[in-house]
Amino acid sequence: MKKIYLIPIVALLLVGLGVGGVALSKSNINPQIKFISGTEYQWGEKGQVIVRTVNAFGNPISANWCNVTIYYPDKTVFVNNQPMTQGGADGSWYYEFTTPFTQIGVYEEEVVCQITGYPYGTREIGAGSSFHVSQTLTAINETMSATVMIIS
Repeated sequence: MKKIYLIPIVALLLVGLGVGGVALSKSNINPQIKFISGTEYQWGEKGQVIVRTVNAFGNPISANWCNVTIYYPDKTVFVNNQPMTQGGADGSWYYEFTTPFTQIGVYEEEVVCQITGYPYGTREIGAGSSFHVSQTLTAINETMSATVMIIS
C-alpha cells in the first residue's frame, strides 16, 4: 500500500502560490496613474502636479518617463507636454509650476507615462485631474498680510 504525504505537497503548493503572489503583486499588470496632488492655490503660488505609477494591486511600479500638460480654465494650454521629475517615493513623479495671475478657476491636468513590463511590453498610460486657482483665497491672504496704519 502506498502512502501519500499530503503535508509536503500542500506546503509546496502554498509556497508556490506565495512566491507567485509576490511576483504578481510586483508586476506591471494593469498599470495606472494615481494623482497624489490636487489642491487649492492662490495667484502666483508655487504648485506641483504629483502622481504615482502603480499596478492593479496599488503597488508602485517604475515608469520610463512621465509628461504633463496643464490647461487654463478656458482650456487653452498653460503647460505643454513637459517632462516630470522622479520623486523620492517609488513610482512617484512631479512637476513644479507657479500659478498664473491671468486666470482664476479650475485647471485641468493630464499626465502620460511610459511603462515597460509584463504582460504588455512598453506602453503609454494616461490620467487626468484638476486643481483650482482661487480669487477668494488670494484676497484672504492679501487681507491677512495687509499693514494697518493708525493715524491719530
